[in-house]
Amino acid sequence: MRKIIILVPMIMAHILCFGQKKKSGKTDFPFPKIENTTRVPEAKKIEDLDLVPSKSCFVYNTEEKKDSLLFVNENLLEYGWAGDNARMVITSYSYDPIKKESAAKSGYVLLEERKMQFVNGSYKIQNDMLVFTPEKKEKFKTRRFRLLYKSRTKKIDCLIDEENNKFVPGDCLEPMVSR
Repeated sequence: MRKIIILVPMIMAHILCFGQKKKSGKTDFPFPKIENTTRVPEAKKIEDLDLVPSKSCFVYNTEEKKDSLLFVNENLLEYGWAGDNARMVITSYSYDPIKKESAAKSGYVLLEERKMQFVNGSYKIQNDMLVFTPEKKEKFKTRRFRLLYKSRTKKIDCLIDEENNKFVPGDCLEPMVSR
């Protein structure tokens, strides 16, 4: 019995001394809850992204018949590539439509001599007006175009210049290699 009496105080001392959790002097504050007030923007589809700036080209053609020749004058306005750069290409040529038609029937191609004039400049769009300013202002005049949009879209339907000439969307010039 003497052994039990010694064993009980030892167990009690052991439980009291080593069974307690040691408290630290630090006080733990809970982190404040941060509410996310901004929404994450929706991801755009690759088709919707305009990765390559598209250039716009508008053409105005005039044909004038004198004697048996047909004189053609083409005005091409290119803009929207590399910043505010723009270019007007004025092409003029003449041909005989009767000779061209007979050459086409016999399987030949009648080539006409084309004169091309490139007018480099810059453009600015403000209040539905496109202003083309050439680099050489002493040789070429500044041209203003009124923008006409398709209904319910932001796409440009056509351009109308100061002389009421209608520039319609056309093909842009491809790079040429000469020999």
